[in-house]
Amino acid sequence: MKTLFRSIGAAAALLAAGGCGNPAAIDLVIGTYGENIHLYSFDCESLEFTSKGKVEARNASYAIECEGSIFAVSECGGDSGVYSFKDGETTDLRQTGADPCFILLHEGYMMTADYSGGSVSVFPIRDGVLEERCAQLSFTGSGPVADRQESSHIHQLKVVPGMNNHILATDLGADVIHILEFKPNGTKCGLSHIGDIQCPPGSGPRHMEFGMGKNGLILYCIAELSGEVLVYQASDGFKLVQRIQADEVNAGGSADIHIHPSGRWLYTSHRLENDGISIFSINEDGTLTKEGYMNTGRHPRNFMITEDGNFLLVACRDDRMIQVFRIGKDGGLIPTEAVLHIESDMPSSITATTPTL
Repeated sequence: MKTLFRSIGAAAALLAAGGCGNPAAIDLVIGTYGENIHLYSFDCESLEFTSKGKVEARNASYAIECEGSIFAVSECGGDSGVYSFKDGETTDLRQTGADPCFILLHEGYMMTADYSGGSVSVFPIRDGVLEERCAQLSFTGSGPVADRQESSHIHQLKVVPGMNNHILATDLGADVIHILEFKPNGTKCGLSHIGDIQCPPGSGPRHMEFGMGKNGLILYCIAELSGEVLVYQASDGFKLVQRIQADEVNAGGSADIHIHPSGRWLYTSHRLENDGISIFSINEDGTLTKEGYMNTGRHPRNFMITEDGNFLLVACRDDRMIQVFRIGKDGGLIPTEAVLHIESDMPSSITATTPTL
């Protein structure tokens, strides 16, 4: 394992080179529990939302637009699947494990994290349209929290920076982050399980981010059940160097995690009780210091930070709204009056349109 990941210390420079753009407006894709994916433009100056239409899709809890195509999961238990929408045509493939909840677009493929199925499913993309599944990898595991960890629950996928053939998959049910090797080959592909990163028992790893510390690459993981951020030094294997509490009331509903484009701050979202966003500063060595907490609308499942680093937008599922906060120079969150209400559906994800696959 250590040999495999020794090289990513050098690859971490890819993250250090990041910067902030200054867009006047951002195109957004809002996934929902309901019957539609909603498309909006957000003006970064007026803070106004403008509708660009919607697309019919059942429980598209996570959705992405890229190169003119929309890709989405359909989180429907045993009848789950994936969608692609291109030039008015819909592709609907019921070929995932149960309840896919996250999408990774990578090297011309779409991969899904199948929560209830405990699996990862892979679909080739040709000319912006999904094709039949080419690989699926299933896991079996459990954890000490009996009602939440009865089996493997895959929640997110993340490419290791500088190692495009290695992908991390959080397993909330088994308290591990699986290390996968991906081998693309046109309409065929290979996907294998080559190792695990251990997480504390009962923590429930959910979402991840990569950052930089003085000693190289850092992996941050928000643990849904324990409400902690798990900090791993990734430059020589994955060594757990910090566990820091993010959820202030132990609600067992921690959700999402993102790093500010400046690399100076990290944010996490928390649901079920005292709904809100935790704010951390990132120290020189990559460890975290808790700086504050900002309450939000009900059930802040997913959030995004604008490319210019000025705003944080939260999908508040149970209040059926997107809430906008301005990010201060100290990383703090400042409420604004900008709110997008979506009465017909329950927003669960919010992503910005990406230019390329």
